[in-house]
Amino acid sequence: MFKYVGNKETNKDIPNFILKFLTDELVNYIVVKDGIVIKYNIDNSFKEIEITTMREAIENNDSILDNNSLYSYEDDAYQYNIENINSGIVISVPKNKVFIDTLHIFYIQENSDLVNNTLIVLEANSEFKYFEYIYNTGEASINFVSNSFVKENAKLSYAGLSRLSEKSVVSVVRNSYVSRYGRSLYSIAEVNDSLTDSKTNIYLEEQYASATTKTIAITNKEQSAKFTQLVEHNAPDTEGYIENYGVSNNNSALIFEGIGKINKNMKRSTARQQNRGIVLGANARLDANPLLLIDEYDVEASHGAAIGKIDEEQLYYLMSRGLTHKNAQRLIISGFLSPVINLLSSEELIEDFIGNVENKTL
Repeated sequence: MFKYVGNKETNKDIPNFILKFLTDELVNYIVVKDGIVIKYNIDNSFKEIEITTMREAIENNDSILDNNSLYSYEDDAYQYNIENINSGIVISVPKNKVFIDTLHIFYIQENSDLVNNTLIVLEANSEFKYFEYIYNTGEASINFVSNSFVKENAKLSYAGLSRLSEKSVVSVVRNSYVSRYGRSLYSIAEVNDSLTDSKTNIYLEEQYASATTKTIAITNKEQSAKFTQLVEHNAPDTEGYIENYGVSNNNSALIFEGIGKINKNMKRSTARQQNRGIVLGANARLDANPLLLIDEYDVEASHGAAIGKIDEEQLYYLMSRGLTHKNAQRLIISGFLSPVINLLSSEELIEDFIGNVENKTL
């Protein structure tokens, strides 16, 4: 499947932290380390999906790259990415095929800065589930880009987690372009320790396209992180939903900026967003900036934000039932962040997420 599966210069050792996820329960996965595929396990249920590395696709001038609007997004970090790609996976999902299982990709940064570019193309009437985990432990710059193209009546479920060190500086741009009757569902959970600037942009390009982008983020210590979600309506009769859930602890700063943009003549479109946040530390900051940019009258649009401390009545109720203050707080936060747990396909990933949440909030 892959031309580049390790080489003499590549350390093929998988960190124990990642190795614990690669159990028999996890069937379809790829491990990419410093841009090289070092391990993979793909069963017959995925045999019709074309998967290759971005390096191979570029070298072979693969026609699938014609889908990729590499130069269409104006952002300095994005431009740096497309000029310095050293990692990435290209996935082509054939038309009229529904894939039930999830493809898991673990991106590991160890020896050099990571400049990753991933491309996912869903042909018409297909369904596909994708999960990514980005991991590092040392000092690094991580520039991560992904583009997805969801063609007519296709459905993409895209989920992501990361565990990145506090010595890392991270830029993430995820773009999705959705065609007629297509559906793009993005769910991103960021519970890492890095300085982070993350953008999720979904473009509803044709009539009846729809999208939902959910972001769950937790910051602590002196960490600063900003998450921007854009859903832009470039066709009438489109639907876009933005959901943000955040927890800010200690002296950290967490910023959500949600943008629902309905362009002129995009009639009968719907743009909605909601933001919910919990502030734990006395010096913690959590900002939610919901924006609606509406250039048409015949539409539906709304936004809301609810930011505050943990409800004292909820704490009192749980403690009156015998829970300690710490356990009561843990239960409330876990329930608040529960939307991401349903996206995790193994007990190891669930335990990892819950463990990260507890480490950053208690």
